[in-house]
Amino acid sequence: MKKIVQAFMVAALLVSMLVTTQVAVGAAAFTDTKTHWAKAEIDAAAAQGWIKGYTSASFKPDADITRAEFLKSLVAAMKYKLEDTDTPFEDDKGWFRAYIATGLKQSVIKIGEYKELTFEPNRKITREEIARMTLRAAGKDKEGVAFGYLAVAKQIKIMSGYPDGTLGGNKNATRAEAVVMITNTLNYINLPVSVAYPKSEKELNTLIHSLPSFKGNTMISRGSVGINSKGTDVFEDNTIWIEYDSSLKQTFIFIYEPTDANKAIVKDLLKFYYPISYEKAYSTYIKINGMDYKNSNITTKYDGRTFEGYKGNSNKTVGIVIGA
Repeated sequence: MKKIVQAFMVAALLVSMLVTTQVAVGAAAFTDTKTHWAKAEIDAAAAQGWIKGYTSASFKPDADITRAEFLKSLVAAMKYKLEDTDTPFEDDKGWFRAYIATGLKQSVIKIGEYKELTFEPNRKITREEIARMTLRAAGKDKEGVAFGYLAVAKQIKIMSGYPDGTLGGNKNATRAEAVVMITNTLNYINLPVSVAYPKSEKELNTLIHSLPSFKGNTMISRGSVGINSKGTDVFEDNTIWIEYDSSLKQTFIFIYEPTDANKAIVKDLLKFYYPISYEKAYSTYIKINGMDYKNSNITTKYDGRTFEGYKGNSNKTVGIVIGA
């Protein structure tokens, strides 16, 4: 209860901050994915930290991806411990060395599949190669050997085919295709998709812009990010604030207006932090939203993370505290 009260004191201070401390932040980070078929997966992957854009505004979703680039993203998404050791490959010198070593350690890649002990890290990766790597990450290597990696990847929905029914195994994979196939792999093995736990205001802002329901603007102020669904630069129009407290290792979400737009954003946020039980977490938020502030404190746990909620004494504001 004490932490919740302290959180609301912080929220009150946020509202009283001077406009001169604010930085308005515009729409989504990647300008070249706005209408792309894989926008949701790309934004989520970038927010989670296992792949990056070329710049803050450019992802190049239809560009080819190399073996080393894909392996790095897969290793990061799977949370494998990096093994920065020598490998039998003669061309493992470079930034990709640890990822190659880790790939071998985890049996995602195997030496005998590459000619003359060369991994060729800068070679464009094919969809067949991705099928092999992702199936091994998913623990389905035996099935891949028995029935074909492409066929099994399609069967368990890691990969989908083209309109003509082919799987394009020899085609070079694009960055967007790579993101979607890694995302599908994580979904198949039920790994929590929230790979990274946003701590800085920049990371929180990136997460917010990746949410499917997000529309409008965000505003960064002293470590917190405000969400303005109206799309204005008016401070008071920021009706959700989110902040990470590094000392408490907690994320604070304050919802000042129970609008449908804000509820959708809250649901998307909770889905990030509670990927398996987000529906339950959201139901708890809705329950708190309908309660009187005097009896509204709820403390529970979902997906290994704590959830604390409380109604403000205005009987309008709801605070959510997410623990590590």
